[in-house]
Amino acid sequence: MKKILVPTDFSEQAQNAYEVAVAIARKTGAAIKLLHAVEMPHTPNFSATGDVLLPDNMEQVYTLQLLENAKVQMQRLISSVDGEGIDVVEEVEIDRPISKIRRTIEEDGADLVVMGSKGASGLDEFLIGSNTEKVVRTAECPVLTVKQRIQHFDAKEIVLASNFKKEMRYAVERFKAFQELFGARIHLLYVNTPGAFESTGELRKRLEDAAQRYGLQNYSINIYNDVIEEDGILHFANEIRADLIMMATHGRTGLAHLLSGSIAEDLVNHTNIPVLTFHLK
Repeated sequence: MKKILVPTDFSEQAQNAYEVAVAIARKTGAAIKLLHAVEMPHTPNFSATGDVLLPDNMEQVYTLQLLENAKVQMQRLISSVDGEGIDVVEEVEIDRPISKIRRTIEEDGADLVVMGSKGASGLDEFLIGSNTEKVVRTAECPVLTVKQRIQHFDAKEIVLASNFKKEMRYAVERFKAFQELFGARIHLLYVNTPGAFESTGELRKRLEDAAQRYGLQNYSINIYNDVIEEDGILHFANEIRADLIMMATHGRTGLAHLLSGSIAEDLVNHTNIPVLTFHLK
């Protein structure tokens, strides 16, 4: 893990994410890039004949002021966290946040994205979702989402939730790196629901086979009964006082995502426990 990307909107949650990124960088020696994209409102002016008028000097002044304000906030963020000895660079640019984050992940070859999440619920969650959700859905590297402030982030109890049916070796290798980094215990979790009930014996064998296949060490096997998968993951994680939840996500977009949704994205929205996600390959 050499490069950590931390997109920021200077919110409380984004600062919490930066603090976690610094804690990880101390353990790995990784460099951090703090990224802020200034999104301009698309409000073109129209003449009486309907022609679009070019931006005037006032709009240019407004843009420059936004950039200057962002740079001041960036320096304030950097100075608020003890990052001594860590290579931290910052970038402020005019762009759509999601587009800029995706491009930076690809161009920089980021190994990890750490983002703050405010969460979303109700109609906002269904129709729009958060920027963090969109990054979780599309990023080509692991994404760690953080809500609450965590002093001295140290993930000792990690939940890895899955149905363990699909091949997920590539994702598990990334997850194992986190386990080794923190010397953590991984709790393999299958949530058994009424609509897809399976016998405990069969499930234990599937999870044990997966643990052996992926070369896991220091792990536990857990079958948890609940009404829906998301609730089961949250209840189990809270019961064992988990420091981190890890999940592979399908990364579907468009209609496929709207129809099937994503348990990983739901968790990002609804839990205060940090969530590490990575695409199934």
